Amino acid sequence: MHEVFQKPDPLRIRLSGRGGQGIILSGVIIAQAAMNGGQFVVHTQSYGPEARLGASKSEVVISQREIAFPEVVLADILLCLSLDAFHKYGTQVASHGLSVVDDLVPIERPREGQIVLPLRRTARELGNELTANIVGIGTVIALAEIVEIAHVRQAIKEWVKPEFHMINLQAFDRGLQLGGRFRVSA
Repeated sequence: MHEVFQKPDPLRIRLSGRGGQGIILSGVIIAQAAMNGGQFVVHTQSYGPEARLGASKSEVVISQREIAFPEVVLADILLCLSLDAFHKYGTQVASHGLSVVDDLVPIERPREGQIVLPLRRTARELGNELTANIVGIGTVIALAEIVEIAHVRQAIKEWVKPEFHMINLQAFDRGLQLGGRFRVSA
């Protein structure tokens, strides 16, 4: 079980995986959800030259005040969907940080603050592995309560094509359930 995450201000989030896993979209959705909640937000993104299957990351900084430094050096929250991303970013997490890692990434012994969960397998159960990023968002929201659930649902509807709203909202709900199993109330 994971203890309640103490959210710092500013909150630095790094979402990582490989190109094609929707990492950039995940960052956009979290950033939009935070803006929908009236918070200050900075969103940056990068991906390898290979684009599809190359390294990809999306970073979001959220604060109640204006953001002076828009970079994520050490993440307070890391979401990791691929082995390459884990090797690249897995150690770049603050000592108080939370890492949510897909269970298809082979980690022998998770460190304190690392939670290994079946994100991609959960998305496959829904019939679309491409929604693993949204399962991941739901998991992180359940564990860390970084933005309001209603604001995430609204952001999904704003940024995902209408024909994919239902599957992505289902993926988000499954992520909330998955993360909710590991949350301990204060």
